[in-house]
Amino acid sequence: MPVNKPEDRSGSCGEFTFRAVGVIKSCAKYHYEAPRQSVYAASGAFLLWNDPIYQLAAEDLQGFDRIWLVWVFNLNKHESWHPKVRVPVPAERDKYSVFATRSPYRPNPIGISAVELMEIRPEGLLLGPCDLLDGTAVLDVKPYIPEVDAFPDSKAGWRDRIDQRKYHILWQASAREQADFIRERGALDLMNFARVQLTYRPLDDSRKRLDFIARQNIWVLHCRTWKLFFEISEADQQISILKIAGNYSAGELEPNAPDKYGDKALHREFISIFGPENPAV
Repeated sequence: MPVNKPEDRSGSCGEFTFRAVGVIKSCAKYHYEAPRQSVYAASGAFLLWNDPIYQLAAEDLQGFDRIWLVWVFNLNKHESWHPKVRVPVPAERDKYSVFATRSPYRPNPIGISAVELMEIRPEGLLLGPCDLLDGTAVLDVKPYIPEVDAFPDSKAGWRDRIDQRKYHILWQASAREQADFIRERGALDLMNFARVQLTYRPLDDSRKRLDFIARQNIWVLHCRTWKLFFEISEADQQISILKIAGNYSAGELEPNAPDKYGDKALHREFISIFGPENPAV
């Protein structure tokens, strides 16, 4: 049987070439939908093998609750990296050494994720909650072994100094209905997006597109061509999602208007059901 081997093209410890064993199939398609770790994900994924030989390579994973995925940040738009990077939830400063973070921009764009193994199928692996985007290339699969892979009492450097305040996100029934409508038609999962963006440091506008409607004390979180209206209670550490609306104007939704993102038909249907945006929320 053919076996892929890393190719050392330099004659020493230099450059290597690897082939992906499979690709991730997931409902998360954009970087801002990806949770920061698999445990924060709202939905599962599927690892589709690139070659039938990997069916044999995975047979004895039966009985393992979790596996490690070794994968590539092949969907990154930028290939450059910096020795100091911004982190999503900082401690006393914004930037830390890249090797002390899980930043996607690294000297070698390789990631690791511990995910639940739900089912072994001939064509691939059904996974539980997963932080990988649709189309992510997977290089390797390894079993998660609790006695050697888990060290819950270990110190975690600067992460031990993070402000751990976590905001609870509530959805009004009408807003949840709107989010379900959008997701069920194959568009963005705005509930997961809100969870990723608002659970920690929800008003940090250096990491997200935010507007504030002062006269109503309401915040607006933008996501591609949609916007989410929410209220925040600092005392209760609670966020209430009030409604969803589109970012297109009436003129931009005219039948012959350009459709850069290919979603204007969905916006028109959304308005036909839920009505145009109500400034009074």
